[in-house]
Amino acid sequence: MSKQYWLGVDGGGTHCRVRLYDDQQQVVGEAVSGSGNLRLGVDQVFAHIITASLHVVRSAGLPDDTLAQVSVGMGMAGACQPQQQAEVAAYSHPFRAVSLLTDAHTACLGAFCGQPGAILILGTGSCGLYFDGQHFHSIGGWGFPISDGGSGAMLGLRLIQQSLLAFDGMQPVTELSQRLLEQLGGHPVDAVAWMDQAKPRDYAALASLVWQAYETGDALADRLVTQHLGDVRLLLRRLQQLGAGRCALMGGLAARTSAQLSAEFGHFLVDPQQDALYGAMLLARDGVELQGGLRT
Repeated sequence: MSKQYWLGVDGGGTHCRVRLYDDQQQVVGEAVSGSGNLRLGVDQVFAHIITASLHVVRSAGLPDDTLAQVSVGMGMAGACQPQQQAEVAAYSHPFRAVSLLTDAHTACLGAFCGQPGAILILGTGSCGLYFDGQHFHSIGGWGFPISDGGSGAMLGLRLIQQSLLAFDGMQPVTELSQRLLEQLGGHPVDAVAWMDQAKPRDYAALASLVWQAYETGDALADRLVTQHLGDVRLLLRRLQQLGAGRCALMGGLAARTSAQLSAEFGHFLVDPQQDALYGAMLLARDGVELQGGLRT
């Protein structure tokens, strides 16, 4: 019987990472290729995955036809859309098999090595996910600005809103509110022009101003962080209600937020055991069943 391999794929908008494991769960190699955003087209995404996979097998001294022995677990941003799921399922690829979930699902699998547990992603956006051992339960993550409480983008949006209120005399002016307006051009009309071109990541980039000012005792920063922590508490408590006994915080705001909430949530907040690539490997190896990443 030929040897089997499992390939974990973590696909994002900028690039996708792949990691190849052998049948002993030893890492054969890793590689990075182009965008893993399925909205750009399944042909393009598979081309990037195949390119990266060939780089790994060739670097390991394996023949190209090793790909026929590889089962792939794909954790891809936006993979919950039925059309994209169908396109992936129908695609003629060189691999032994392909399984697809979102990158949040594979991050959750990796965080607890396939065992029950929850994650709360606090990055540009936010999303909570609990795996009970058989099913996934998702909360939030409907997209900025209508959802994503506790995210960097929401923190940046609220900073702008409060700074404009301060400019108009409806909130006290602070060093943070002044700095925000200066960064956007110096006047609310500049903020409007900025808004017309801004993406969620641009709002999220402003979150660092809040945390810097929070450390110096700025009153506006204190209010914004308090509101941010309230959003995160709401998400964490809902994950507990769903049955989660532990939760790993992930994303760019995870470390600062965890430091503020660790005493309150005690042993509920834990470090992830593995990453999303490991979770994608488990998806490929164990075939975790989920209706294409749809909410349950």
